[in-house]
Amino acid sequence: MNKVKEWDNARKKLKKIYEDKGIRYCEARLPGCWVNNALSFAHKMKRIEYYSKPELLGSFEETLLLCIPCHQKLENDKELTEYLFKQLR
Repeated sequence: MNKVKEWDNARKKLKKIYEDKGIRYCEARLPGCWVNNALSFAHKMKRIEYYSKPELLGSFEETLLLCIPCHQKLENDKELTEYLFKQLR
């Protein structure tokens, strides 16, 4: 299966998991948060690292639902990423 298809399948699975858990807003709520606009899944590790373990790509424990500003802050801050995952997962 190609990487795009793997991510599409993982995203579908994650949407269902988050919906079932009632998570519909940005989980981080960092300064500048958009709350419920432009939400996406942020991974604990860079997404490329999951291709050797595609079963983790769609794992609730490996993701957070974040708005774009909060996602961008995590993207460049490993300590913040580790902190939020410890707090939220």
